[in-house]
Amino acid sequence: MAQLYPFNDPVTVESEPPVRFERGDGIRVSDTQGNTYIDAVSALWCSNLGFSPQRLTRAAAEQMQRLAYYHSFMGRTPSQSDRLADRLVARLPGMARVFYGTSGSEAVETTAKFVRYYWSARGNPGRHRIIAREGAYHGSEQMSAALTGLGYCHDGFNLPLSAVPRAGRPHYLRDAEPGESEAAFSRRRARELDDLIQREDPGTIGAFIGEPAMGAGGVILPPDGYWDAVQDVLSKHGILLIADEIISGFGRTGEWFACETYGIRPHMMTLAKQLTASVFPMSAVAMTAEVYETMKSLAHEKGIFGHGVTYGGHPVGAAVALECLDIYEEMNLPLLVGRLGKEIEKGFEPFRDRPEVLKCRRVGMLAAVEFETEA
Repeated sequence: MAQLYPFNDPVTVESEPPVRFERGDGIRVSDTQGNTYIDAVSALWCSNLGFSPQRLTRAAAEQMQRLAYYHSFMGRTPSQSDRLADRLVARLPGMARVFYGTSGSEAVETTAKFVRYYWSARGNPGRHRIIAREGAYHGSEQMSAALTGLGYCHDGFNLPLSAVPRAGRPHYLRDAEPGESEAAFSRRRARELDDLIQREDPGTIGAFIGEPAMGAGGVILPPDGYWDAVQDVLSKHGILLIADEIISGFGRTGEWFACETYGIRPHMMTLAKQLTASVFPMSAVAMTAEVYETMKSLAHEKGIFGHGVTYGGHPVGAAVALECLDIYEEMNLPLLVGRLGKEIEKGFEPFRDRPEVLKCRRVGMLAAVEFETEA
């Protein structure tokens, strides 16, 4: 076994090799031993059209035969990536431009760099720190891992954690004070955020990043009034808001984007996973017109926008993503998620009265059963 496997104990894997999968059909995957499994989390929250979506594989194959690769550097670009950007901007709430990458981690990494560029353009290069929350997951590259609020992503890597002031998670069930209402808890979290900003110096804080509904940290849904209160604090200090929609985007919460579900007005959004239903590695950072125009002014002054990746805006990925958008629109994705989410709600019934179950919660098709003992 020559592979170094992610998120495993390498010693354990040497004696207990991973299950090796070789086929998929709908929600099922089959291993090399002939066993078939239902994957209830769609792999890593990403194979939302199943494990062998024929329309997507056909779109990829057809694009490979036309133009298997081209880049978007120096006055060139594949036509498909421009078409996709136009489709995304038409769908995304409040966004005006799109920048492509290859993974969710890379998208978050890109936003961290864009925060620096934006504030340099505004004449405040010291505003480069980004507030993130305990329990959040934002990726596993250098800055995206530092923004992640899970210790196992930090251990041993000597990450730049001092660049990331850490706010409390919005976990009302676990973190509320006795008798505290959801609205009061949200106001307290907002006050704590304001205190954190004052303590860390507002002149050093460039952005706040958050998943609209936290995924890997335990499917933590924001309590009543949370995002309104947080946005008031950020607006007071002129801090950018980055919405990490890598898990929640494209219908999972019952709206096209979770920002719409929770009334979030971000300056930047990160997208991946459902963008191509993970048939092709692709991600995107979307930004408002104000962020774009500010960055454009500095790039023009320098004579170049000096950032990009070889596979960003890959024509095959763009073709797959365009087909995904067609499928989502044909199935009326938000309406479908609303209907299927009610079926998940029915599935909670056998668990609600069990003594070890603390709470069942759901928004759209993002759902969890929380037990009394926190792992």
